[in-house]
Amino acid sequence: MDTPGTLALVGGNEWTDGCTFDATLLADSGGTDVVILPTAAAYQHPERTVLRAAEWFDALGARVEGLMVVDRASAEDRGMAAKVAQARFLYLAGGSPLHLRAAL
Repeated sequence: MDTPGTLALVGGNEWTDGCTFDATLLADSGGTDVVILPTAAAYQHPERTVLRAAEWFDALGARVEGLMVVDRASAEDRGMAAKVAQARFLYLAGGSPLHLRAAL
């Protein structure tokens, strides 16, 4: 039986000094890898979102993998879905909740 991972849905302004909970979420995941879905930020430079997350989590001793799930087609990609299913810590970045809902 698979063990469920940690899912973080933070309503924007993530990865700032007030986000001390990220260290707890990382510890609770039992790993050192974080999968970032910049889906909600698809129209706001999602690659920058992933880079910002990588800098933040690097300071916490974690490695970030950004999955460019930015639209319905990439959300339905089996390879992307497999990586999401295997993630122990999945972080949905802030942006447009309407786009997030439409894409996922």
